[in-house]
Amino acid sequence: MPPAELAAIVMDGAPVGRVVVFTDNPPFSRIFSVVGPTMGLVAGGVLLVGGSLIALVVFGPPRRRLEQVQQATEQLGDGDLTARAPENGGDEIAALARSFNHMADELTRRAQALESSDRARRQLLADVSHELMTPLTAMRGYIETLGMSELQLDAPTRERYMRIVSEETTRLESIIGDLLDLARLEGGGTSLRQQRVQVEGLFKRVAERHERELQSRNVTLDVTIVPGAEELTVDADRLEQALQNLVANALRYTPDQGRIALASKRRDGAAVLTVHDSGAGVPDDQLALIFDRFYKGDASRRSEGGSGLGLSIVKAIIERPGGTISVGNDGGAVFEIVLP
Repeated sequence: MPPAELAAIVMDGAPVGRVVVFTDNPPFSRIFSVVGPTMGLVAGGVLLVGGSLIALVVFGPPRRRLEQVQQATEQLGDGDLTARAPENGGDEIAALARSFNHMADELTRRAQALESSDRARRQLLADVSHELMTPLTAMRGYIETLGMSELQLDAPTRERYMRIVSEETTRLESIIGDLLDLARLEGGGTSLRQQRVQVEGLFKRVAERHERELQSRNVTLDVTIVPGAEELTVDADRLEQALQNLVANALRYTPDQGRIALASKRRDGAAVLTVHDSGAGVPDDQLALIFDRFYKGDASRRSEGGSGLGLSIVKAIIERPGGTISVGNDGGAVFEIVLP
């Protein structure tokens, strides 16, 4: 029998019984030894199931959202510029998704800009090739004809052929010069010499440059200079070049006995120069294209000659010092230059 101690139970001063307390093995240890393994299995099962549920509920959605971000990243890497990650939620994963989408938007914008630039480059090469090929083809044909020893050409015919070759050579030089001029202006390769210029003298030189054509076609050139707009601080040579191109363009589309108006005024502290012709105007669907390289308008406007670079050069000249140029219609085409 294991060791034990006896204790009397006393009621009203009289002993009524005894309690036996075993000293070698407490009751709790005895109970634990019996039910402990079962309780351990139950607690382990509860812990396993609870942990799985917590992992599923708490960590499952973030894991799926991270997988979506990963899938969007892989799609973008494979060239799918429409791939985007869901941005729902306000935690770090949502912030990561927003950053990824912002990066994807920027990459898409740059890819589209590069594609547009590449299309414009190819179109420019095609246009340049076409413009240069036209005079070259004519020159080659007439030079080969002149070089045929078996072909007897009279003096007037030979002289006419030589004149055509000379004219096409001049045209070719003009196109190449315009291209180089435009490249320098748009690339910032030319410096502007700002100086005070009298508008009256500027308009006078423009009129003198086109005096013969104005007189031969009986086209009137009106000049208006509003008080306060008599002087400008500009690069005189470049501004004169722009006005010369605009007046030449106006003459090209102004009918005989027509009118061209040059005007200088002030508006909101800026200098405003306008060139207004009495031609047919620019069709509304072509107003946005008028300053594009090699654009020559539609056949309904009386276009003869020209490389289609003149207005592009004008735009580059005006925008270089921070000015703007626009075109509209008001009984003919109206080009408006606003200089700061």
